Amino acid sequence: MTFPSKYRERMVYLVSMNLFSLIPGNFFSLLSSGNREIYFDALMLLNDFLKNGLVIRVDDYIASLIALIEDRVFILEAEDKSQDMPDTAQGAGGLTAQSKARLILNRFIQTGWIDKEEMDGTFTEIITPRDYAIRVMRLLDELRDERVHEYNSLVYSTYSALKQAVQEGPWEMFNALITARRNTEQLTSELKTFYHNIRGYLKRIPVQSSVNELLESHFEQFKPLADRIYHPIKTMDSIHRYRAPVQDILAAILENEGLIAGMRERAQEVRKYKTEEEAQEEILSAIHYTMEVYENLDKTTDEIDRRYHAYVKNSIDKMTYMMAADQSVKGKVLDILKAYGKASGEARDRIGALLEVNISVNRQYFLDADSVFRKDSQTRRLNKEVLQIADRGSFADNALARLKEELKNLYSLDRIRRFVEGLFSTAVLDKAGEAVVASEEIPVEDDTDFILLIFALIRCRELEGYTVSLHGGRIERNGYRIPKMEFRKKGRKGHA
Repeated sequence: MTFPSKYRERMVYLVSMNLFSLIPGNFFSLLSSGNREIYFDALMLLNDFLKNGLVIRVDDYIASLIALIEDRVFILEAEDKSQDMPDTAQGAGGLTAQSKARLILNRFIQTGWIDKEEMDGTFTEIITPRDYAIRVMRLLDELRDERVHEYNSLVYSTYSALKQAVQEGPWEMFNALITARRNTEQLTSELKTFYHNIRGYLKRIPVQSSVNELLESHFEQFKPLADRIYHPIKTMDSIHRYRAPVQDILAAILENEGLIAGMRERAQEVRKYKTEEEAQEEILSAIHYTMEVYENLDKTTDEIDRRYHAYVKNSIDKMTYMMAADQSVKGKVLDILKAYGKASGEARDRIGALLEVNISVNRQYFLDADSVFRKDSQTRRLNKEVLQIADRGSFADNALARLKEELKNLYSLDRIRRFVEGLFSTAVLDKAGEAVVASEEIPVEDDTDFILLIFALIRCRELEGYTVSLHGGRIERNGYRIPKMEFRKKGRKGHA
């Protein structure tokens, strides 16, 4: 998938930005310490306070934390011993429950998870979690939650929001467009998560040693996951049903300069963009991203289907094999010998000792007429009808089809669209109010520019927003011969 220029720049920025300029270097030390389970439970308790109220009082949190960790063993580490603790903190059996809770709270402050301050106008101490700490606690809460969550109708929600916004105008269309992008990102994340989960279940099948284990893996773990993501996308939230309407609405938005201008004005009020160009780039990027994802959804779902059916087939084959396995004495002896062959070290010695005690196994040799010499067997050649090779097309046709597929993936619609936008960036409006770029004005620096120009010519109907007219003949540009033609578009200069 080709990302718009803004998102490529954003990814480069995120990679180059130092994460620990925002987060302290010892922020994650709590989750790698010997008391990590206690720290984790304390963080989840703090997260529950955040869910249930706005202000977190220190006394309330300490009281709940004492009840949570009162009977649990807390090991003092070097960082903990550096804190000033009164002598009363040590009980007969070690740290008191209150001193543990206070120590944990102080560690949260030291590692940058929270701040402790006084409520305005009072002497009541309150806890204020850092903004990044709230996000991390929310993520940890989601990771520990093993419940199967319901799948949201992401495709239908995208279609419904865009369709409703078409009737209400540009002010609501901007919000709908941002919602559509957010839903599309979540949709791709759900599909990719499900795809990689299938790969994990496929890898488990060879090491699962019983039918009950296979059934439990399928019905208790895999099936709920498939029911949450796979089946809704195939039925009630069908991608094939809503994909074309979503693409049609987005294409209509691109053609409506007045609607984009209204969305641009709305975007500047909501997001406070510095310039109109920045706001418009955000709008166009959201449109192009959503269209690109929906254009490639077929490939994604087809690959998921292949993995899904491969998992079901392999799981059934393994269960069928295990249920039909030889349960006689011979079959059980074979299973023991297979286990001995796979084992190593002490496990192999233990199995060997059991075999020596319970089973008499001897290697037998015998001598027969074939042991020294084996007579060649003569074969007679038979004249049979020659098998015909199935016609799979000529090599040239197959090579051309493969080349077309590679070019399609290399030169996506978004890349061609940005190339055309670059052509119009320096165009001058004619008397009819159209931006015109003639062949003599088109820069062709290398093979990539030449190929993109040809694609812009033959795929203009798919891209829309501009027209191409041919005048016959060819001209030479930087060693490349290109047709005499003109690119035209209506509207503001520089926006194809």
